[in-house]
Amino acid sequence: MRPVTRLPLREALYVCSSCRQDALPRVSPLARQFQHQTRRYASDSPSFLERTRSKLWNTEKPPGAADPYTGESQLAQKPTATDGELAGGDKSELAQGDNYVQAENWKGLASVGYLPEDEWIQQGRSKSDKYQRFGEQTRTRPILPAAHQAAVEICLLHLLGKPLTSICQVNRHNTQIREMIESCTVQPSATQGWEIKFPDGKTHEALVFVFNQIGGQGDAKIESGDFVKRDRNAEVQPYRSLSLVDPEFKFAYVKRLSQLYHRRISDKAITSSNTIGELIVAMSANLKEKPKNVTKCLSSALNAGLLPPNLAFHSSRISKADRDEDYGRKKVIYSEYIQRGLAVPHTRVKKRAPKTSPQA
Repeated sequence: MRPVTRLPLREALYVCSSCRQDALPRVSPLARQFQHQTRRYASDSPSFLERTRSKLWNTEKPPGAADPYTGESQLAQKPTATDGELAGGDKSELAQGDNYVQAENWKGLASVGYLPEDEWIQQGRSKSDKYQRFGEQTRTRPILPAAHQAAVEICLLHLLGKPLTSICQVNRHNTQIREMIESCTVQPSATQGWEIKFPDGKTHEALVFVFNQIGGQGDAKIESGDFVKRDRNAEVQPYRSLSLVDPEFKFAYVKRLSQLYHRRISDKAITSSNTIGELIVAMSANLKEKPKNVTKCLSSALNAGLLPPNLAFHSSRISKADRDEDYGRKKVIYSEYIQRGLAVPHTRVKKRAPKTSPQA
C-alpha cells in the first residue's frame, strides 16, 4: 500500500479521482463514529424536545419555557448581578454576638418539628430495648441432670395449672432449690401422664411455694402422696420413659432442655423422639455422618477376600490413555513415535489410586 501523499489540488489542472482519494486524510470508522456522537450529544446542540417544538411551531424560538436539560450546565454558569446582591445583602441578623459559642454537636441546638428520639431519650431504656440471647444467663448443666431438672419443673407447673413455658423466665434456681429438684422423682402415671414424688414434706412445701410464684401468683396445692427418695445411682431412671406425644409438653420440655443444656436441639431429634430417653439418645448421636469412600470400602473388601480377585477399583474415571498404559499399548505407541522421528505427544500426569489387583 503506497503512502498517503499531499497533492497541490488547487494548482493542478486535473487530478483523477483515485489520486484525489489517496490524497485525502484517512479517518478510521471508530473516529468517524465518535465525531458523529460528539456532534449528536453536544451540549450546545438542541435537544430532541427543542427540535420537536420548533417543528410544531415552525420557528426556531417556540413560545414557552425552555428545555432545562439543554445548553450549558448550571454548575458552570457564572453568578449574575442579582445573585451577587442576594448573596452580599444585609447580614445584620446573622451578626455574631458577644456571647456566641461555636457548637461542636447537635445537642442543645434549636430544632424544628417533632423528634421522637427526644422522648425516647427522656424516658430512658426499657427492658425490651436490650437484646439478650436465649439462655445467656442460664448456667450450663450436663445432659442427664438438665433432662431430669426440666422434667421436674414441667411436671410441677402442669400440676399447679401454670403455663408450661413460663419456667423459661427463670434463668437459675437457688442452690437449695436446685438440690430439692434433683431429689425428686418423676415417673409415668396412668391418670395424669406425669407423676412427681417428693422425698419429704419439707421439699414438697418449699417447691410448691416457689413454683406458685412462677407465671403469676397462685395458691394451688399438690397432694404430697407417698414420699419416695430418688436413687441417683440407678441404671434406669424413671423420667427417661416419660411420654412426649403431647405437643404442648414436648414443646415446653424441649425449650427448657435447650436452655439448660446451652445447645440447639435439631429438628430430626425432636420429631423422631416420643420419650425423653429417645430424645437424649438422638441428641448424643452425630447429626451428619461422614460420607464413606466407596473405593476404600470395596478395596478393603477385596483384600479380605469377600469379592472376586479379578476386580479392580479406581477413585477416578478411567480414560483411554489409562487403559493403554495398563495393557502396555502406551510403550508400543511411544516407541513407534521415536523410531519414525516424530514428536512424542505430551500427556498430563494424573494421580491415580494404587490398584489392589490386576484387572481381568
